[in-house]
This record gives sequence, C-alpha cells and structure tokens, in this order.
Amino acid sequence: MKKTSIALLAALLMGCSAPLRRGAVPEKFRPLYAELDAELSAAEAAVAAMPDTGGARPLSAPGLYPASSYFTGLAAPGGAGWLRLTAMLDALRAAGAGGVSVMISLPDLTPEARDNAAVLDFYAALAAEVRKRGMKLLVEHFVYPPSGGPQGKFAAAIKASPDPRAAYLGFKRREAELVISRIRPDYFTAVSEPDTCARFLGFSVTADEYADWLRGLLASPAAAAAGSGVKIGAGAGVWEDPAYPRAFAGVKGLAYVDLHFYPLKLGGEDLFARLLADIDAVRAVSPGLPVVISETWLYKHGAAEPKGVFDPEAYGRNPYSFWAPLDARFLALLFDLGRKRGIELISPYFAQYFFYAEDYSPDKPQAGWPASLLPEWRRAGAAASRGELTPLGRAFGRISGGK
Repeated sequence: MKKTSIALLAALLMGCSAPLRRGAVPEKFRPLYAELDAELSAAEAAVAAMPDTGGARPLSAPGLYPASSYFTGLAAPGGAGWLRLTAMLDALRAAGAGGVSVMISLPDLTPEARDNAAVLDFYAALAAEVRKRGMKLLVEHFVYPPSGGPQGKFAAAIKASPDPRAAYLGFKRREAELVISRIRPDYFTAVSEPDTCARFLGFSVTADEYADWLRGLLASPAAAAAGSGVKIGAGAGVWEDPAYPRAFAGVKGLAYVDLHFYPLKLGGEDLFARLLADIDAVRAVSPGLPVVISETWLYKHGAAEPKGVFDPEAYGRNPYSFWAPLDARFLALLFDLGRKRGIELISPYFAQYFFYAEDYSPDKPQAGWPASLLPEWRRAGAAASRGELTPLGRAFGRISGGK
C-alpha cells in the first residue's frame, strides 16, 4: 500500500474526510519531513493490520500548559490570567476535548518551599471549572527542573540530605496525598518519567522502590477516602527503562499505567514498537489494566540527531504550520491504536497548536524553547477567544470524536 493511501485510510478510520493538505516544506526540513513521514507510514500500516475489537475511542485530554504549577502566579482565580484559562477550557472543549491534563511539580505543594495553600486553592478551583464543563482532569506529579529559585534550592537540599531517596519519597508522599484529598482530579499520575526525574534530582529511584511507595500511597487514608473518585496511576516514558511500567502493573489497586510517547524512532530504536511492547507487558502482568498516554506529540527529531528526547531545538520546531499533516496523522494513529488496544485516555501535550501556528521563515531565528511556550499560549488564547482554529485544531476535533 502506498504512503498516501495509508494516510488516507488512517484519516477515514478516525472520521476525517481527507488528510490535511501540506504546505511547502522548507528545504532545510525536507529530509526530516521525509524521515518522519516514512516512520508514520510504517506505524500506520502496523495499526491498520491490527484486529478491530470495536473498542471505545480514548478520552481526549489535551495538555493545559499554563496551568502547570510553575505558572500559577499568572492565573490567580478571578484575575485576568484565570479568565484566560477558563476561556481556553471552553475553547478546548469546543475543539473536541473531553478533559485536560496539568502538571504539578514537587516541591510546589510543600509548605517549606512555597505557599502551598495558594497553589492548592488554584487547583481546587480549576478542578471545579473542569467538572462544571463536564470534562475530566488528569494531574501529573513531576519534579521541578534544576533552577536557582526556591524550588530548585529545595530540591538541591533534598539531594544533600543524609538519605536523599527517603527524603524525596517522603515529601512526594505528602504532596500526593494533598493532590488526592484537596484537588481530587479524575486521574492522578503519581509517578511520571522516573528517569527524567532522576536527571533533575541527581539520584535515581528503582522500579521496585517506586512500586513499594505506590503501595503505601494506595493504602493511605487519603486514597481510601477518595475511593474510586480519584484514579491513581503511575508510568514512564516509552524511551525509559521498561522495568518501571512492568513493576507498576504489579501494584495491586493501581488504576492505570501511564506511558509518555514522543519519538517514533530514537537512536535507531523503533519506539512505536516499544510502545506496543510496553502495553503488552502491562497486560501480561495485569490483564485488563487500563493504559493512558498523558503526554504525546510528534517529536520533530531525526534519528541521527543528538540529545535524544532532551533536544530543545527539536521541540522548538513544533509551531511551524507545514508540520500539520504529520501532526494530524500522528494523532489519528494514536487514537486508532487506542481504540484497538484499549487505551483509556490520550493527552496531546502541545495543544496550543490547535489555535496557533506560524509560517517558517529562514530570516527569522527559531524561538528558544521552553521559554517560547508561554508566549505561544498567549497567542493561542487570543486566537481561541476569536473562535479560530488551525487546520490541525480542526483535524483534532474530527480525530478525537468531538466534531
């Protein structure tokens, strides 16, 4: 089957009338575009060959980046930033979303590092706004990246303590219980990207250590009081040690395993095949255990490029409008896979591009990433307030089943 017909089949399976038309690809990016196109075609063929089980379409919960705990000071309830966030909730729902995902990073709920009462009030109010719209909320618990601010200094103090792992897991347990009891999201990914967290912390926690920590959390009074109202899960990036999702799948009472998926291939390894293998490994340990993908986007990175999943230049390529057909195919691929393999929720992580895109110009330097993300969201918010969607945003509505 030719590449064009595979792409068309994927689009039709997801209710799209036709693939997006591709704008002119700048010469600089043609080799990368061709490489990603070929990788997508191979993954599309693999999914097309899977038996159709008639499963439900995954819940779509795009990332709401401005609600990250890094930026809650910009969106105090009732202020202008808050109104922009709630307007974006409305825009995402109108675009086809059934929920949103946000990230809270340790130590932003630790009173020794920050006024956590204000952070908790913000998220409790946000959760109420999400529920008011009939949507679901996923909270991902992460670690603050290294910085010179109070949060970064607090993380450095943990590393310098006599038993860094015990100190970290103790603070993490206290924050997790606050998320469960005070914010009460529909989904709570209590462990996320362990290897990335280790990179930020300066020390690692093994899969078995995290699994034991999860058992303690699930047995806590906070988890018992939340009952089934808060689904507690844990997971890892597909590029990370597969021991993590396997160990988490063996934790009795865990509601789901969460897999992050960005590169199709990395360093010569087929990460789409790894995604399928991780799903199979989870189900082998715990048949029927739900899987969610709380972070995903097509990674604009060539197999021969360095820096792996931590290449700011690759992420900084995302805004260019000529990527839209590949981005749409990537999302259609995952939602079709989710329907066939029982993925419960998918979070397209860089949802600002449903409302905002820019044309590439060789005379304009690429914006620095991640500093560019908040300005992008401001532009996206302005476009959303005018009822504007990019071609990718319109495709997302068809793919996710919202339109």
